[in-house]
Amino acid sequence: MGFSLYGPYHIGWLIVITSSVILVSKHFKKLDIKSQTFVQRMLAWFILLFEIVKDIYLIKINEFSVEYLPLELCGLAIFAVFYHAHTNNSMIGEMLYNLFLPGAIAALLFCNWTHRPIYEFMSFFSFIFHLALVMYCVMVLHAGIVKPNRKRIGGSVLFLAVTGSIIYPLNKIWDTNFMFLNVPSPGSPLVPLEYIFGNPGYIFGLAFIILLLWSVMYLPWKKKEKIISELLVK
Repeated sequence: MGFSLYGPYHIGWLIVITSSVILVSKHFKKLDIKSQTFVQRMLAWFILLFEIVKDIYLIKINEFSVEYLPLELCGLAIFAVFYHAHTNNSMIGEMLYNLFLPGAIAALLFCNWTHRPIYEFMSFFSFIFHLALVMYCVMVLHAGIVKPNRKRIGGSVLFLAVTGSIIYPLNKIWDTNFMFLNVPSPGSPLVPLEYIFGNPGYIFGLAFIILLLWSVMYLPWKKKEKIISELLVK
């Protein structure tokens, strides 16, 4: 038996995730640089190894297929987080802020695993995996390790253009739906976009949403930084 979007089970997870992210981010900011680096790398290793455990589990129950390859936006985030944890690269940090954090939050808000039984491993995995992604992005943002700069948006645009141009044909070949480039996720804002613009026309609607989101995310950063700090202090 699965669960419904914004039902008690889903809301419960969102509360746990929000609380955990706030508590960990507050604690992380108080650590010295050496300790912060240790936490970053441990969380990055956890995300990577957890993904491998998922694959082993799926192979064991004979459910593994090409659709479980890490080619979703959140799957690609595994490698971005791992690289960032070991380098604190500013361009990757920008992508954590404007691509992978919104992507992980969207995945949690519009789960595409609602058909999974609530006590099944894959249901727990999906929530915990995305929790870890959001936690990493928020804690490095709150600690000032990632400092958003609109001048670096071009790197994210290039990343989307390259990965999208590769993944879209792969979806056609493998009959998959990585990054929701072929079919909108049920219950997500992409569904009305498909109704309005058709398929694949809704992809242009998705691009517009991303631009709109970025226009909000890149409002004067100092003002938003103060608001975020106040929320985390409370």
